[in-house]
Amino acid sequence: MKRSPLLTDDGYLILRPEDEPSHNENLDAPQMPALLRFEDTSDTLRGILHDLAQAGRLAQGAVLIGRSGHSQVGLDVTLAEGGLAIDTRRRRVEVPVVLTSLNRALPDIFFGELKNLHERGLRPQIARFFIPMDTPLTRTEIEAAIASHHLLLPPAAKVGADGLIELPLGNIRYLLSTAVFTAGLNAQQVLLQSKGGLSLIQYQSAQGLPAILRPDEFLVGAVCISLGPYLALIERFTSHPQVFHLAARLLDAVRTSGIKVPRQVELYNGGDEEVDLRTLTVALRLYPADPATARVAERLFMPARAEKIIRDGVDFADVTGIFNVSDCEALFDNLSAGPHERGNYARILSHSKVVEIPRVTEEGEWHENEQNRVIYEVVRGRITSGVHSGDQIAPDLRRFIGSLSYVGGAQDLRQVYVGHRFPETDTLRVLKRNGVGVFVGRSLREGEAGSSQPAGRGHNIYFDQTTYETFCDLSCKDGVRLYLLHHQEGETQVREFYRSFWVTREGKERLREVHTVIAMFGSHVEGMEEALADEVREFFASVNGLPAIDGRLAVSHGAGPGIMRIADEVAEELGILRIGVGIDSEKVGQKSNMRPPVMAQFLNSVRHLRQNILDRTSLFKIYNIGGIGTLEEMLIAITNLKLFESLPAPHIFIDPFGLGENGGHLWEQALSQVRISGEVKSIEGREVRLAPAWVPYFCHPVRGYGEAFEIIKEFVADPAAYWQRTGIGSEELRTAFANAAKAKITIPSYLSEALARATGGGVSATPP
Repeated sequence: MKRSPLLTDDGYLILRPEDEPSHNENLDAPQMPALLRFEDTSDTLRGILHDLAQAGRLAQGAVLIGRSGHSQVGLDVTLAEGGLAIDTRRRRVEVPVVLTSLNRALPDIFFGELKNLHERGLRPQIARFFIPMDTPLTRTEIEAAIASHHLLLPPAAKVGADGLIELPLGNIRYLLSTAVFTAGLNAQQVLLQSKGGLSLIQYQSAQGLPAILRPDEFLVGAVCISLGPYLALIERFTSHPQVFHLAARLLDAVRTSGIKVPRQVELYNGGDEEVDLRTLTVALRLYPADPATARVAERLFMPARAEKIIRDGVDFADVTGIFNVSDCEALFDNLSAGPHERGNYARILSHSKVVEIPRVTEEGEWHENEQNRVIYEVVRGRITSGVHSGDQIAPDLRRFIGSLSYVGGAQDLRQVYVGHRFPETDTLRVLKRNGVGVFVGRSLREGEAGSSQPAGRGHNIYFDQTTYETFCDLSCKDGVRLYLLHHQEGETQVREFYRSFWVTREGKERLREVHTVIAMFGSHVEGMEEALADEVREFFASVNGLPAIDGRLAVSHGAGPGIMRIADEVAEELGILRIGVGIDSEKVGQKSNMRPPVMAQFLNSVRHLRQNILDRTSLFKIYNIGGIGTLEEMLIAITNLKLFESLPAPHIFIDPFGLGENGGHLWEQALSQVRISGEVKSIEGREVRLAPAWVPYFCHPVRGYGEAFEIIKEFVADPAAYWQRTGIGSEELRTAFANAAKAKITIPSYLSEALARATGGGVSATPP
């Protein structure tokens, strides 16, 4: 087996009195000499560097790897002429380097800011050494890695006989906000934090990759590659001899986000002619990862999952084990749940340190606004007390922190905020903008007066509308991860906010597979179990067994007692995924069911939002025995059908007992009003229709669950024929499906195929 390269920690930048900026005539760019200092080096490293220097091979045998954030703002670092200084007694190595500013929009700012940091006693980490201890992977070894799903290359990639991989540039360009970068201390933040300081400054160009790269022009582009247990070293020069890659040339092993997530490259045209970027390729070579990383990869890339992981990426939860209750609980050690308890308010963890955020009280009083302000100052680096690294970090946190080094995706997924209460929405967004991408909490808000939970300690997870929409935006659009450590009915669970729900580990896996959801509306009144449970069980089992559904069924409900509880328990018994979308009904004596593996809970004041979620995510609506609340749900659901805010499918009304007037159907009068609204009326000689004519034909009153199953069976077999019978038009169908696709609702293949038959075109949307 080949030996992995020696990869050092980052060295610190040291400025000497004689270090002053000058101009590089060949690159037409400002530059400045400096020293790169490595502290606490090993005997092995010092010996290898000494031997390379003595042989005159330091530049060939020890590759200088710059930090990604510095390269992305155009700051390059290279070895300079001069001797390597090794101090064995102090275990220190110093090497001369040259810093070059290659971004013409920021030609001189770096060197002044570096001097300011030096005068303040701050030493930015600037680069590290990559020293190959063996030859890179050959083409045969690369082909074996691809076959075992430990490596994935894009279709246009080329692998040479010597193992050199050539990757074309993707149609992506990243731009830098010069105005923001040069404002205040932002430039210093980037120099100190590297990529972690770029979140407010860098953004993706809407125009994609330009056609050409002009002379003396700097570009941040991207390539696609998905790495398992391998390091990828990007060659300094590209397929064009005058275009070179800046010093951030190393792609880390395992920390993959899948083939679709781009890996940034930083290029500079040092020649005198324009270069066609459509023909330009970036070259790289692969090396085996270190043994510790290889062990992590072995745990993650199990044969049954390796293909999916290399394609879609290593999940945060897979790497960190955050779904393990004991590991998650350890993150809360020494954090206080209330203002009058000992302990800190929160903490922020990264792959190298922990920042403890104190709970701030003034004269015994705790104020949320003041606490939020403290959080702002901590995350911006203006409060530096409470920062722990190395042996200062509590032992229970070290394993979790170590795992963050292997997290793929955006840089901010390696920064984790932990607190008993999730930050309020404004604070969440501030933390996200400052590089925090993962949040772990127990409660959405402090316990409220009149709540069953005591103030300061309550695990109140009922969403208001603003908080829910913020969580959805951060999770679905920005890639933020939110985890809830939740204690319910004697059981502690860790849930992730995924596709707008709190999901367990099992719920997350199964939600990806589900494509058909039945919403069960009905009364909260208990006592109907014996009368309905058997019929409901047979109904669910029959629907789940339909060939087109093939076990990919879920049942959603209002997470209450009565019929909702019957539906939940029967679905659990049958192994059908349960989705609970509840409201804070404890105030009226109805305990919410928080056992479903997929759930969201809302305050009573936003029950219409909750209803909208039930409507959008479900295909079939079943109205069981119910009262005023179920009537409200029916009216909202049918209105959403009429407005094309839900997919066009049967709404089924079940009354096995004849609870309506004179033993008639419970829902007959309500449905009569719907039918009347769809009929043509005359107002002063003008014909009007109060509702679309097709809407009543989607409403089916039945006496039992067997009849309900037959309606669903017929619909699933041929949705297009059903739509033709109801009279809904092609444009209406297209609008409804387009709205579902926009909302990222999973559309079953039998519906997409039916839409294509009915309209001559299809729409599909399966969330990732």
